[in-house]
Order: sequence, then C-alpha cells, then structure tokens
Amino acid sequence: MKVPKIFSAIAAAVILLATSSGVSAVPRTNNFVEGVDWKNQVITVTGEGVAPADAVNYTQAKGLASKAAQADAYRKLAEIINGVRVEGETTVEKMLTTQDRVKLRVEATIKGAKIVDETFLSDGGYRVVMQVPLFGVSNSLAGAVLERPTAIEPFPNPVAEVAPSSLPYTSATPVKKRIEYTSKVTVEEESYTPTPTTPTTPTTPTTPYRPPLSRMAIPSLDTIILQKMQSSLSMQEPTYQTAYNAPASSQPVRRSVADYASMAEGNYTGLIVDCRGLELQPVMSPVIMNSNGTKIYGHKNLDIDRVIREGMADYVDDTENVNRAGTNPLVIRAVGVQNFNSNPVLAVPDSNRVLIENYATKFLKDLKVVFIFD
Repeated sequence: MKVPKIFSAIAAAVILLATSSGVSAVPRTNNFVEGVDWKNQVITVTGEGVAPADAVNYTQAKGLASKAAQADAYRKLAEIINGVRVEGETTVEKMLTTQDRVKLRVEATIKGAKIVDETFLSDGGYRVVMQVPLFGVSNSLAGAVLERPTAIEPFPNPVAEVAPSSLPYTSATPVKKRIEYTSKVTVEEESYTPTPTTPTTPTTPTTPYRPPLSRMAIPSLDTIILQKMQSSLSMQEPTYQTAYNAPASSQPVRRSVADYASMAEGNYTGLIVDCRGLELQPVMSPVIMNSNGTKIYGHKNLDIDRVIREGMADYVDDTENVNRAGTNPLVIRAVGVQNFNSNPVLAVPDSNRVLIENYATKFLKDLKVVFIFD
C-alpha cells in the first residue's frame, strides 16, 4: 500500500518543519493543571488528534490534525464546564437546561477558548492545550453564567445582642502567625435569651450562636455602642437601621454605619477565612454565613461587573498565597460549611467582627477575601 508510505513521509515532514512554524515538535513541560484550577481561576484541557491517512501534503496534514485536536479539546471543555458549580448544588449543566440565554453564552465561551500550547508529536499526532478563564473581562465563564442582580443589597447589620469577638492577634502580628493562632481558637456553643419585659416562662432561641470561650464577661454589642455614643460629645443624630426584633426592655438598637465603623479596631485590608478540615467545595459564587443563617457576604452585595472580572474570593491550599487579602488581613476560623459544603459558616461573634471591620475599611465590597481549604 502506498498510502501509509505517503502518510509517513508527511508525518516526518511535519516533525522536521514544526520548529519553523512556531509549534513545538517536542512535548513541552508547562505546568498546566488539567481541569478546573481554582487557585489560578482557569479551566484547562488538552486535546489530541492525528491527520487522516489520506492526507496529501504537509499543510493538509497539519491542518486536519490541528482541527481534530481542537475538536477533542472543545468536547472536553464542554464536559468540564458542565460540572462546574456556580453556587451550592447548582452546576452550569443545570443552568443550561433551564436558561437558553446562558446556554448560548456558554457555547460562545467554549468556542472562544484560547490556545496556550501546541505540540507535534513524534508519531505525527498533534496536541493542543486550551483554556477558558473562570473570571475575567473577556470570554470568562463568569460572564456567561452569573446573574445580574437588579440592585446591590446592603451588607447586614451585626447581631445586636452579641458582642463582636476578641481576636488572638494584633495588627502587628505576621499573617502566618495570625492564621496559626486563629486555627487554635476553640469555639463553644452557647444559647442567648434576651431579658423579657415581664417575668415569663423562659424560651430557648431557635437559632443558637457559637461564641468563643472568651465571651463570658464581655458586654453586649448594644451596651458597647451606647457607651461610645454617650462618650462622644460631637456625635450627631444618625439615620438608623434595626438590627433585630428586640424585646421592649432591651438596650436601644438604633445605629448607623458610622456607629459600627467607630467600633472597628484593626484597619483591616481583607478577610481570610480558614476552612481547613471542613471539606469546603469551591464554587463561582460563594456565600459567607453566620451560624444564625444570615448571609453576610454574597454576590448580591457586590458590583457584579467586578465579580465577573475578579471573582469573589481566592481559594488557596496553603498560607503563602493570601496576597488578595492585603498586608493586614482579618483572619477568622470557620465553624462549619453549608449548602453542599460551598458556604463557610462563621460564629456570630466572629461574623459581627467581620461586619464591623468591613464598615470601616470596606474590604468585602472590594472583594478582598481568601478561603484556605484542603
């Protein structure tokens, strides 16, 4: 048969001429992570193809092998993207079955995948590496699947009857030490019942919180705020929000953003949530909750264009790559995860501390959040 000989000659020519065409004839050693790389926020696939045996010249062999490899890569991209979790149990595949516009955008995103590496193989085959960014201005998966809220929701108020947590470090403590100290803090679950107006049968709250052990003699958040208001001679009457439905005999709970910001202690640049040991599962749109079930950080609180561009948080598996949270991060240990292990849960005193510090330096609004997971 002459066809195999012709093809062999073409394959040899492909290999010999590859270097002159800008494509490697030897497999490269680039450290691409196949699949979803949450650390680098990119999806990477490798496609392989060969030229048909009846290719008549080098140009045709190269083109057909390249097309076969790209088709293989597109197929793999579709499979991987379908399995990406957007939030909770919602995957891209589930969204495609119910939202035609999302389906069209995802298909366009796959077709716009970038070729980052090409290699001619020694057997005449062709290998191509393609990527789609999870987040970014151009052709990102986030731009295809994240919903646009009609309005940005404000961050919630801290829980009024719970004092913010005291931190086991200061702003002078190195970041690694903050993470180390926070990981050693033990959390004990207690219940809190506001004092009723008149003697009644005590009731147990339906959503207990989990304060740290050091919470024993700390005054309530209302008491702290009231003391600060009384000690400030220049404070003006603010516009208030009710933090919770308090009984008539409780301290006043009216407060403003300025009141909360005045309680901030650390001038923090970002938030690191240590989720190690909790089997946190990365998603494109995570939510941070407190143990009462209140969402304190989600994409509806944020500028969606910035979320699409930068992502809501970095997922890291070490304590080195936490630069997103800045040079003076607030470090908190999660007490659990919810919604198919996608949402970190903070003890109420810790979530109060996060919200109070955020009112001062707005690191949540600026997406300066890092999750450490394993």
